Amino acid sequence: MTTAEKLAEPVRGQVDADGLLLSADPLLMRLHLRCGGKEGGPLAVPELAELCRLSRRLGMNLSRPVRASDDDCRIEMWVEARLLSPDRDKPLSLSIIDWKEVPHDDGDNMDAARDRDFDRLEGRGAIRTDAALRIIAQQMPGEAAQNFDAIGQSLLDIYDVIPPSAHARLLEAVAERQPIRNQRMREKSGAQRLFVLQGQPLIDKAGLFAGYRCLVTPDDPEVSDEDPRHASGKLISDSLFGTQLGPALRQPLGKIIANAETISGKLEGPLRGDYASYAKDIASAGRHLLDLVNDLSDLEAIERPEFTVAGDDIDLVDLAHRAAGLLAVKAADHRIRIELPDEGQTVPASGEFRRSLQILVNLIGNAIRYSPDGSVIRLDVSTDAGFARISVTDQGAGIAVEDQERIFEKFERLGRSGDGGSGLGLFISRRLARAMGGSLTVASQDGEGSTFMLSLPERKQP
Repeated sequence: MTTAEKLAEPVRGQVDADGLLLSADPLLMRLHLRCGGKEGGPLAVPELAELCRLSRRLGMNLSRPVRASDDDCRIEMWVEARLLSPDRDKPLSLSIIDWKEVPHDDGDNMDAARDRDFDRLEGRGAIRTDAALRIIAQQMPGEAAQNFDAIGQSLLDIYDVIPPSAHARLLEAVAERQPIRNQRMREKSGAQRLFVLQGQPLIDKAGLFAGYRCLVTPDDPEVSDEDPRHASGKLISDSLFGTQLGPALRQPLGKIIANAETISGKLEGPLRGDYASYAKDIASAGRHLLDLVNDLSDLEAIERPEFTVAGDDIDLVDLAHRAAGLLAVKAADHRIRIELPDEGQTVPASGEFRRSLQILVNLIGNAIRYSPDGSVIRLDVSTDAGFARISVTDQGAGIAVEDQERIFEKFERLGRSGDGGSGLGLFISRRLARAMGGSLTVASQDGEGSTFMLSLPERKQP
């Protein structure tokens, strides 16, 4: 249901003193579920939950406009929060008398989806909290879906802050509405995995603190709190890029790229053309260095004897569309069209989602880099002899037969220079494909384009 005018009947709901949604009319329940909530669970619409908390804290009825959002649209509402009893432990009623849904722009949806895919590609998760550090949404690294059981619980009830002395620093950052930086956390139950949190404070339309949006990355599970490799909360280990240089370089490089793109795009005002061009070159060089750091981190990881990959249930058609979406802007810059398999197809396979997506992004990125402007890159899927296959075919210059194995060697670039490559992408991609029980091959003729094929074990559908 979509409405752009006053409702014939108010949309009603009841919320208890713990923030649990006791009852809700269908329209409110639909929004609650779309925001990650579940029946009988904490009210998962942050703006409505905050209004309920404010009404209880002040001990008075409130009526005000509220703007919420789900994956499909923005919702503009007029909401009345009414205390049913002077006893603040009693339920509170919500009455929504105006409800207007405004579809997101297609570009907004595409950008949000691309951001989520980049996070999954880089092995990150995300946690969104309210102002009291209660979890509103949570999707951890390696997990395909949100963890609804965590919604409504305090971040500090689910995770231990480590080392112990860091607990005060975390609370100090929250109290001062400051970013949370490199905070190590451990699950209190289950596998007791270790994570590192990077959090940014959120401010609502009224200028009030509204919680944190956090990126979550796995930490080294082999290192205990007492391990001497931890000094002042920082990990010191033999893992040079993975735990030391990589994180240390990514942050300044990210700032360099962001600032250079702001300058080149003239977002802060007019600028001489040559200066804008210099800034564009700086951003390009920064991205090249960042790619190199990521490649060296991956190289270090895959060459460890204990390196393993997950056996996720994946679909190669879905992966093709996700990888192409991540590189859509880059392809458009060169007027390159990417032809994809029909979204209605399914080609199930077994392989780690993030690593499989990483391989495809590398193959498509190479195809864009070495194809002429205005050409076509085609992705095809198939199954054969127990393997699911996806191929990336370009219209580039091709690869001579004698060079077709050399390109999979470490740091091999076939004499190319200045093309932004590191010579590690294909080496890493083949190693990852083999680790997942598959293969990565190339078929090409000099001057006639190339076809790279990723094969993974086929997953039989039930």
